Amino acid sequence: MQAAVMLLGVHALAGSPTRVFVEPLGTKSGAVQLRSELVRLLKKEHGITLVSDAASAEFVVSGEGETYVRGYVGTNPRVRYLNGDAKPIYGGYLSVEVKNRDRDTIWSYLATPRRLGPEDINRNLADQLVRKLVGAIQEQQGLRRP
Repeated sequence: MQAAVMLLGVHALAGSPTRVFVEPLGTKSGAVQLRSELVRLLKKEHGITLVSDAASAEFVVSGEGETYVRGYVGTNPRVRYLNGDAKPIYGGYLSVEVKNRDRDTIWSYLATPRRLGPEDINRNLADQLVRKLVGAIQEQQGLRRP
């Protein structure tokens, strides 16, 4: 009977969600929005729980990000000035590293805008990062089979 209870306890411990803390991503333009989108997408992931302080986290995500307007594209090539038809073209990056409880860097990644993907630059960068981040955390914990 004790062995069964012990096995259930180990199974429950192994299935507990990973606690992750996301630090601010710097002070450059768009960094706050990038962090907000990153947090929003991480909340949707099963097996990951976001915590409010780094001391209670198993993994800490830190880094920096920036978004900016690279230029504008208009619908009429003859119009050489900026008008209401012009759409902004965004650029930027999101660079993060993940540290474990011992503050050792276990993973890092640099995301740049994909040509095909969400038009929202924040979602474009954060979506790339979350996919890779979840895989790296699972691999670190031995949950993913190679």
